[in-house]
Amino acid sequence: MVTTQYSNHLRNIRCLFENAKDFVVTRKVDTYEYESLEKMILEDNIRYSEVMEIFTDKTYRDWFYDRNFRGKEFNITRFSSD
Repeated sequence: MVTTQYSNHLRNIRCLFENAKDFVVTRKVDTYEYESLEKMILEDNIRYSEVMEIFTDKTYRDWFYDRNFRGKEFNITRFSSD
């Protein structure tokens, strides 16, 4: 059960990650914050609105992607507007 919740949480984080690419940088993350923020994000100890703001920093977003998403397959369902 915990694995399913964690997996669902990771999918939510991935959606925020992908959507943040379209926004202007609103917060620059200092390198000394990288690992502590990563832990807070993965443990769901931070609001999604703040995660979205953090992911507007391309450098941090790339770092987070390499550590948490690279090489992992996510099944994404895309809905057509037809």
